[in-house]
Amino acid sequence: MQMNDRAELMARRVEYLASDELTGRAPGTEGGRLAREYVRAAFSDLALEPLGDNGTYEHAIEAIGGANLLGSIPGHGPNADKYLLIGAHYDHLGVNFGEVHPGADDNASGVAVLLDVARQLTERDDLGRTVIICSFDAEEPPYFYTDDMGSWHWVDRPTIDLNRLDAMVCVDLIGHALGPATLPEKVRQTVFVTGAERSGLGGVVDGASQQGQVVARRIDTGIIESSSDHYAFERVGIPYLFYTARRDRHYHTPQDTPEKLDYLKMVGLADHLTDLLCTLADGPAPVYHEQGTDETASLKTLVEVGRHAGPLHRDSRVMVLIEKLERKLESGTPLTGTDRGGMKAAMVAIENALA
Repeated sequence: MQMNDRAELMARRVEYLASDELTGRAPGTEGGRLAREYVRAAFSDLALEPLGDNGTYEHAIEAIGGANLLGSIPGHGPNADKYLLIGAHYDHLGVNFGEVHPGADDNASGVAVLLDVARQLTERDDLGRTVIICSFDAEEPPYFYTDDMGSWHWVDRPTIDLNRLDAMVCVDLIGHALGPATLPEKVRQTVFVTGAERSGLGGVVDGASQQGQVVARRIDTGIIESSSDHYAFERVGIPYLFYTARRDRHYHTPQDTPEKLDYLKMVGLADHLTDLLCTLADGPAPVYHEQGTDETASLKTLVEVGRHAGPLHRDSRVMVLIEKLERKLESGTPLTGTDRGGMKAAMVAIENALA
């Protein structure tokens, strides 16, 4: 499938999931059911092996009338009974104050990328581990960080032995280009990646394909908070990677619509993730380190993006902060607690500027 064909298919997927017919895909609603049926049909078309309840794709969340969807692509060789999981939630906020919240970027974009990755992986017959393709329900409020959050619900009631799950990759809010069109493409095509510092996967992230319209930039967990489905895995010590372009000004509003997304960037990300999963499938199992950090990678990301985003911010102190971090990066001077707080503040300022 050619790149433009793939981008067009992603656009069609997002347009349907974000359509008025699905009324925001809230769990337990008719729109949520239609979204689930759409993703389930895509799993079936790709001939994924069902990995939900009782030989189906669905993993029910009974209390809210929702369900996660899980399928798998079998591995081969001595680690075929080990798993990797890539997930993107399909639910959104539904109707609020009489207005549909379509959730094109959050997270129909992630579902479209997930399905493209699944298609690419089904064409491989040499995966060293089995890859689980999962579309979670109930990631959004009021379920976030509760027992009814889809990912949390699955981790507490898994359909596999969690001891055989070697890593989880989460994709959320990845469809938009960062900032205005005047910024360099290497900034606009950024997707931030957390979790590599806790699992020794920095080299795998950096080595995965970054051809086309995506630049994956590592940054420590904590500088970007654990604000998606990977948290359910993080809390039980499973290595994870979280891919996100963060929030833009349309986040959680009725203006989060399909025409605002960068579909070529999404194609590039799908290629990156496919390459990454193939590498993980054939490599050693990562080991989770709760206190793991990579301050050099984080500083590099903040400086390279911040030097372009900083001038967009109304507060000139932001550029002073970014320049201080840049001097730390260049000198290799150990960071202090104040510096680490400054990194969090810089990330918030960068996000606000790019939004």
